[in-house]
Amino acid sequence: MMETKLIYIMDPLCGWCYGSADNLLKLTQQYAGRLAVEIIPAGMWAGINVRTQSRAMAQYFIRHDRQIEALTGTTFGADYFAFLGKEVILDSEVPSRAIMAVQQLAPEKAVVFMVKVQQARYLHGKDFNNTQVYLDICQELGIDTGVFQECFTAASLQTLTLHAFEKATSYASAYPSLFIEHNGRRILLEQGYASYAELDESVASVLN
Repeated sequence: MMETKLIYIMDPLCGWCYGSADNLLKLTQQYAGRLAVEIIPAGMWAGINVRTQSRAMAQYFIRHDRQIEALTGTTFGADYFAFLGKEVILDSEVPSRAIMAVQQLAPEKAVVFMVKVQQARYLHGKDFNNTQVYLDICQELGIDTGVFQECFTAASLQTLTLHAFEKATSYASAYPSLFIEHNGRRILLEQGYASYAELDESVASVLN
């Protein structure tokens, strides 16, 4: 029997992905034991697309973040808005690699890890370039920090992360995108934002 799987295309620096992340977590909890999950980071701002957070960019973020809050009910923290005033490198590869590491080491914790990674920036104003951000989340989730660190810094994981970026491009051009694979078919459930009720109804219609 073929495995039924959710495939989530996202980027840690995508505000709409942050706004949608809790819905994915709820789906995995609602359908625990019935659905596998694969997270595929998209590498939106990686390689030649790495950005530097600036005042002009901060204004752009704030305008869109308020829209995301209004539509999704997701909270963007005061610490995050204060952090937007800092000039830091915005590189999707680093948090994406952390997510890929946990997906390798503890796949059952990958979704909640991803959610907490995005909360680290968008709620608590943490810098994704700081490895301690990921170590703290690992410790909170009971993931061995030494094993994580070894995996996170391995050249093989860097290669795997780059392959994930390529794979994401072949699946979708907008994020977040959520698919379900069932009986050999890949069905698009969400591209942009859908409510939890809409996603739950779509998944149930495929499974039942």
